[in-house]
Amino acid sequence: MAAIEAADKQAKPKAKRAPIIRWRGVLAKAPVVARLTIVIMLVVGSAALSFTQLGFAGIELPGEHAAYAVVLLLPVALAALLLGTLYGTVVGFVAGALLYAHASTLPLDYYEMAFVTPVSSMGLLTVIGLMLGMMFAFALRNDPPPVKRVIYVTIVCVIASIIFSQGFAFCVLIQLITDLANSGVEDLTEDQMRVVVNNNAGRMVMRLGDVGLQILFDAVLMAFLCCIADLVARWRLRSRRIPHIRAVFNIWLFVVVAIAFMVTSGVSFVAITNEEQHDAESLMNGEVNYLCNQLADSNKRAETLEKFMENNGIDIMKLEFDDLEQLINSVSVDSLLQGYSVEEDGSLFVLMPSISGEGDEMELPDEVGDGELDIMLSDDERFVVGQKISDFLDDDVLEAMSQSAETGTVYRVIDDDVQSALIDSTIRSGDPIRTNIMYLLARDVDYYRVCMMLPAEKVFAERSDVMMWTTISSFVLLLVVSLMMALLLDRMIVRRITETNGVLARVTEGDLDARVEVSNTVEFKSLSDGINETVGTLKGLIEEAASRMDAELATAKAIQEAALPRTFPPYPDIRRFDVYAIMHAAREVGGDFYDFFLIGDETDADSGKLGFVVADVSGKGVPAALFMMKAKAQIRDYLASGMEVGEAIENVNRQLCDGNDAGMFVTAWVGVLDYGTGHVDFVNAGHNPPLLWQDGSWRWLTEKSGLPLGLFDGLPYTAHSVDCQIGDQFLVYTDGVTEAMDVNDALYGEDRLDHVATAGFSMHPRQLVESVRRDVARYAHGAEQSDDITVLALEVGVPPEITATLVVPADDSELPHVNEFIHTELDRRLCPVRAQKQIDIAVEELFVNVCHYAYPEATSEQPGMVRVSYTYSAEPPSVRIDIADDGVPYNPLAKPDAVTPDDIMDVPIGGLGILMAKRSVDDMRYERVNDSNIVTIEKKW
Repeated sequence: MAAIEAADKQAKPKAKRAPIIRWRGVLAKAPVVARLTIVIMLVVGSAALSFTQLGFAGIELPGEHAAYAVVLLLPVALAALLLGTLYGTVVGFVAGALLYAHASTLPLDYYEMAFVTPVSSMGLLTVIGLMLGMMFAFALRNDPPPVKRVIYVTIVCVIASIIFSQGFAFCVLIQLITDLANSGVEDLTEDQMRVVVNNNAGRMVMRLGDVGLQILFDAVLMAFLCCIADLVARWRLRSRRIPHIRAVFNIWLFVVVAIAFMVTSGVSFVAITNEEQHDAESLMNGEVNYLCNQLADSNKRAETLEKFMENNGIDIMKLEFDDLEQLINSVSVDSLLQGYSVEEDGSLFVLMPSISGEGDEMELPDEVGDGELDIMLSDDERFVVGQKISDFLDDDVLEAMSQSAETGTVYRVIDDDVQSALIDSTIRSGDPIRTNIMYLLARDVDYYRVCMMLPAEKVFAERSDVMMWTTISSFVLLLVVSLMMALLLDRMIVRRITETNGVLARVTEGDLDARVEVSNTVEFKSLSDGINETVGTLKGLIEEAASRMDAELATAKAIQEAALPRTFPPYPDIRRFDVYAIMHAAREVGGDFYDFFLIGDETDADSGKLGFVVADVSGKGVPAALFMMKAKAQIRDYLASGMEVGEAIENVNRQLCDGNDAGMFVTAWVGVLDYGTGHVDFVNAGHNPPLLWQDGSWRWLTEKSGLPLGLFDGLPYTAHSVDCQIGDQFLVYTDGVTEAMDVNDALYGEDRLDHVATAGFSMHPRQLVESVRRDVARYAHGAEQSDDITVLALEVGVPPEITATLVVPADDSELPHVNEFIHTELDRRLCPVRAQKQIDIAVEELFVNVCHYAYPEATSEQPGMVRVSYTYSAEPPSVRIDIADDGVPYNPLAKPDAVTPDDIMDVPIGGLGILMAKRSVDDMRYERVNDSNIVTIEKKW
């Protein structure tokens, strides 16, 4: 039975529960601090809007119709959407209270003066906040998708805008009824009451402006801002990531800066408004007092003239016309308002009571009184002279004028151009209206009343500019402070935390060289010390192991360098060839090598054989260096035995294949020069084709002999040969030259090498090799060297260059020793005296430059050293002198020449320095190589 009941329960579908309407907003689940912060920002924003005259924002429209956007609805709508019904109601009440407070103390808009009451401000905005919260809660109760949310939010905003506008109009109607009740309409006849009601109702309706446009503006503003706020709020709630401290700080900094900016704007606006209003009142008092004084003086002149005429029996009716006109002008005030204009001074007019009596009995009263006033003078075309002022101004303005005349106080009044239409009962829907706040001051003198009406835009003409610059200045100042605070936080905290976490990540990945150097505060210093101590022991062990490895690598590098020929010329007594080579390893030790050696015991100065080799071992580092040493020794041993070059390389290949479990190999170009005859036999074992200068041009030796050495045992290697003449030259290199890459990973290439070799076709081996090295270095500047670079040049049939080096302290007193060192070789080579003097000029200037500038921190105990070396070439006779130091980077050739005389002999001694040195020799250049400054000069004779 229980089973049947359970099955029956499962079969019956559950009744769908109606969605629960929650009166909380979108951010109901946000932290309390965040919600309170939003409330504070909305309240401060409401205050800023009210006290910067933006609570009701006028909209510029074609024609003269008025339309307003009620911007104060925005904070109320945001509170209702984000925080719920309760907060929407509270923010609505606060916004209304702030609006009423501003309208009571500093009404600057006729909307505030005419319409803002406790009911239309506090009461209406409170109701709107409550209704918005309820409507948002109902519309979004099922958490609709984004598109529907936008539609629902927009519909709610439209409904709220309509309710507010109609409610505001209803409040205006209540105000109209209250004003009529207080004005004693019960004493009027039915026709008079109808006219009064129509006039007041028409005025109220026309001053409300275009209510339809107001509804549209309010709805669009609320819908746009609420949709964005809803999107941002829901995105933030869905984000489950823990925010960075920088993001949290920047959010709170934005809140503080926004509140400060709104407060500053409101206070600045009120202060500027009060100051300009005070200035305007002072101006109005001055102008009105001046006019009153002029009128009083005119009356005194008239009285004096009247007494004079009575005392002298002058009859005014018997005067000539010219005399009468002159007499009238002397006491007339008709020109009193000349020079005044409505545009510059506002509306100025002089009133006087209507003249009582008829005929000879007409007379002026002694004072203005409370009767009808006629316009006597006016600078405003709207006020027609001779007509009653009540025909142009409504009762409120006339009442303010009377009170101002009694108290001497400036009053705010509403002035518009509907008064005549109201009187004639001709108001039609859509008639244009121009309604402004006017500042009115009136003063009585004798039977005159002087009145000045200054429009608000004239009173506050400077406020917009001043407020703009004040706002910009405040914004820039707050922005600068914000940026400084953000940078300070980033520098003092965030960056330190990031650095610490970064070091921890590197340590975790095995980088024990990383250290935490954050010690700006006690807390960070303690954290840094703890991390550093944690990895200290392990780091010490690794450093110890690394130091042992560095020592071993340094020893290996020294052994490798010692194994390569470094003395040039290697055989100075043999004048039948010149050879020069370099090798720059990409790491501490490399796999490239070069070698040259004499073959056999029967070599002399005129005949014999020279073996020369350029090779490249696969891989880099220690394994390649070890394999290189083995290959170099095998090649030298087999060739030195006198074996034919092809057979020798076959034996070398067999030895390298034996026990080569690592699969390493070596490419090699091996040549044997018979320097007595110029005949060269060579083998190319998978190596780059070298260049040969012969018959006036370079050509590639593309002949192949076999695969690289060490790959396969038993392979044959075919030897090739070439017969050379005097001056023919070989340029052999490894792929580290042609495959050198620039910063864009573009290869150096064979074409560029061919171009450099062609440009240096007349160079001897040292110059040619150095030229190639410099060009590769320039091409790869900024890029890491990816492979070993080896270059060898061999010139056939020419004597070798003679070189020597002298190392002296960087002291001017060492110059004689340097000159003696150079002159010894120059004298032996029969260098002309004129050429020697020119060389002395260049050497002295360059050596002294090194002494003065290369070692700025040198002392007498440690002056720094200078290396002076020369290289002599016999064909043509020339000398190359290198002056090198290990001091700070300094290029003495960087500055432009001061003058360029036609003849170096015309330059006075002690004058032009580097220019003299340049003109004394054939070539001068500077380069920075391996942390050394090297200046090279060349001189031929």
